Amino acid sequence: MPTATNIIDLRDIHVHYGGVRALDGASMHISPGEVVALMGPNGAGKSTILKAIYGLAPIASGHVIWEGAEIKPVSHEVVDLGVSFVPQGRRVFRHLTVLENIEIGGFNIKSARERNERIQSVLELFPALRAKLRAKSGTLSGGQQQMLAIARGLMTDPKLLLLDEP
Repeated sequence: MPTATNIIDLRDIHVHYGGVRALDGASMHISPGEVVALMGPNGAGKSTILKAIYGLAPIASGHVIWEGAEIKPVSHEVVDLGVSFVPQGRRVFRHLTVLENIEIGGFNIKSARERNERIQSVLELFPALRAKLRAKSGTLSGGQQQMLAIARGLMTDPKLLLLDEP
């Protein structure tokens, strides 16, 4: 049930790609500490919901309420609110090292000390990456690349982490 204590409420969201309706009246809410999984067949709109929250899909109508206030999602602005998005497909910067990929996730962290603490925190979650810090990301296995993509997403210490087909 939507409340002022929810992190996010989506109310009657409609997304169109050209003339194609990708979402037709989707609503959901996420409370603090809650884990939510969107399930459904291909083409049901799962990825589109995540992209709409993150500002990557054009919302034709409906309301996005973030911590009680309506917002119009724009990706660089929702990052500042505390949203992180890890797209499907193990998207890593293959020509950069594992450490450089992780550092990119914390691009908006001003304090070097805080950035280093966050790096250590994500490496504790994914110890397999610690031994590969100097390796090019393109040389990692598929599972290691997925760990890296999630680690990069966690660098902002998000209030809401959106994982598309983790």
